[in-house]
Amino acid sequence: MSLPAGERITLVEVLELKGSYETFLAIIRAAARRLEAEGVRGLVGARFYAKPESREIGAVITFAGPGQVMEHIRMISGWPEFKALLACVVPIDVRVYGRLPGEAHAWLRQMNVESRTFEHFVAGFER
Repeated sequence: MSLPAGERITLVEVLELKGSYETFLAIIRAAARRLEAEGVRGLVGARFYAKPESREIGAVITFAGPGQVMEHIRMISGWPEFKALLACVVPIDVRVYGRLPGEAHAWLRQMNVESRTFEHFVAGFER
């Protein structure tokens, strides 16, 4: 059973590409495959958007609930795919939709990229 839409946490990120687009593609595709196969069950979706001529990458990452965020961070922190991703991109903006747990919020603040947080769900649904 999934949580109501208002319990979900969505991160909308803008990343800056430091290396080649082709290297990024190989890394993000490997990371996405591993996340889908082995990631925390509460990771509802991870979508990445980019085009070869741009240095900006968009990411939309959604968690079923607040407790899943730190579980995800702890899990992927040791993965070579995550380390490779951090070597080829730098986060420049993160918007948070939903209420992050304190530990996850602190982790995000240490990267100094959080631009806005929208904690208070007022209406909506997911099918």
